[in-house]
Amino acid sequence: MRELIEGRYSLEELLGQGGFGEVWRAEDSRVGRQVAVKIGYPQTPEETRRFEREASLAGNLAHPNIATVHDFGRTERAGRSAVFLVMELLQGRSLAEVLEAGVPPLADALDWAARIADALGAAHDAGIVHRDIKPANVMVTGSGVTKVLDFGIAKARGGPGTELTATGMIIGSFPYMAPERWTGGADGVPVDGRADLYALGCVLMELLTGARPFPAREMHELLAQHLTTQPPAPGSLRAGLPAALDSLVLDLLAKDPRERPESAGEVSRRLAEIARGGTADSGSADALPVTAPVTAPVAAWPAPPSYSPTVHTEAGDPVRTMLGRRLTQLLEDAPADVVERLGMLTSDLAEELGAQDPLTMRAAYHHAMRVRGRSVTELERILPRMVRVLGLEHPDTITARATYVGEAAAFGPGDGRRHEEELREIIGQATRVFGAHATVTLTARYHLASAMHRGSRDRDGQWDARTRERAESERAWLGPLLPDLEWALSADSPVLLDVRRRLAHDAWLLGDFAAAAPLYWRLFPDLAELAEHGDPEVAHRVLRSIGEAGDPASALAHMNLLLHRLPFLAGSRWLAQEVSETRTEFRRAVREQRRADGGGGLSRLFGR
Repeated sequence: MRELIEGRYSLEELLGQGGFGEVWRAEDSRVGRQVAVKIGYPQTPEETRRFEREASLAGNLAHPNIATVHDFGRTERAGRSAVFLVMELLQGRSLAEVLEAGVPPLADALDWAARIADALGAAHDAGIVHRDIKPANVMVTGSGVTKVLDFGIAKARGGPGTELTATGMIIGSFPYMAPERWTGGADGVPVDGRADLYALGCVLMELLTGARPFPAREMHELLAQHLTTQPPAPGSLRAGLPAALDSLVLDLLAKDPRERPESAGEVSRRLAEIARGGTADSGSADALPVTAPVTAPVAAWPAPPSYSPTVHTEAGDPVRTMLGRRLTQLLEDAPADVVERLGMLTSDLAEELGAQDPLTMRAAYHHAMRVRGRSVTELERILPRMVRVLGLEHPDTITARATYVGEAAAFGPGDGRRHEEELREIIGQATRVFGAHATVTLTARYHLASAMHRGSRDRDGQWDARTRERAESERAWLGPLLPDLEWALSADSPVLLDVRRRLAHDAWLLGDFAAAAPLYWRLFPDLAELAEHGDPEVAHRVLRSIGEAGDPASALAHMNLLLHRLPFLAGSRWLAQEVSETRTEFRRAVREQRRADGGGGLSRLFGR
């Protein structure tokens, strides 16, 4: 019989063990999912605090490149006191394991480093310094997702400033520790997120060259080298690396934190630029496409070549004709394995026609668009070639740029407003080529509005997370877009539904029930279904908005359904009180309305 932790986590397979304890693959019986359970046997209060710190800090970070922490607790196993940490189950290899097999392809190294930077950016924005970035604490899953692990020695803003344990020992991994961490901030240099960037520089150096910045093994030698020795440029250890990559690594490894990049977001951006425009060792099969470095904004790129169709069918070229037909049929049929077949066809096209051929670019573009949910880097990597081969005003190039830049602006790390100039350029191109009401044009406008409203903040997730000030900002950006979306997009378009939902809630927060009600009607045409089975808090907002806007009878007709559910929902007493008070108000309003004119209100206005 399998061992149960806390009557919930069924231990199935021992995945690893060491000085920290054990890691098990387990099943969370409560929600029926596979998880990883890390079990430790603390010998000191400090070891217990490390587990608790990892749970409390990592558990409050929600980011695709940070391992998710689900639960934490204390238990007893075989008479021993233990602590356990429940995390998402990750299957793949750590970067330490990757490096044991040799230096990885340059494109992979750049992508992994950029994703580490994205994870660090999320942690730093939350006031958390990881303090132990190293290859062993980064995993690449089987599906290619990069995950930062182990926040056991992380430090939150306002936490203890010392880098020392109670016994006077420095905590951390010596080969990757920034100079200010070695001195514990004793020289007045604060230990903040820039120490993580230094560690990332060490990791990136190792991924690029197979060697750490400093070769010493003894702690006192490492101390001296990190504090006083200038590291070599990666290009001096591996020929063919872009000069911009040398510059970035040396900036990350600056002794003075003030000379390092200002933020993890800047590091991610510079890595993306290098991936788009850098050159790799031409002798490597894994080299990046050889293109000129990107040194100017998109608006300054050369004028595109004259427009020509994506598929260039030349008379007398039966191979090109056959491959073109293959691609057309594959896109039309869209079989279940279309992604795999597009990948194989792209390889065939590159071998037969060359990587710079327009037909090859079309296949690569369609493959990248289909895998971008799990690998945004593929679309990012082919964009420079699309611009050079097809031109900036080609429909495929516009769609690819609108997708990549728009999603980075609306949902990516950093300040969304930094993408404004490029998005406005893309919107102009899409308007000229597709038309003002085309899906590509409208989606780009939606991403621009979302980015400008979001600014440097994280995109709002839950409706409750916003204030009146934020609601006014969002209305100003998204409001003018809604009529065009309603005219051009289908009723079930995710973009249209999201804009309606957000504007409805903005109106609710601002007390503008007249604006909220018609939006809520369109989002929830079946009020009975919403009241009986929908989110109860959302149901109350919808019904109250409709009633306050002039149709209390329609709202009142469904409030009893909602009230009957609430006693069976945990933590809903406060909501039951609010719904009850709203029902009382609407009963009074209905009586007054009947005396005045017999009712009607919004139900007539919206044809109900």
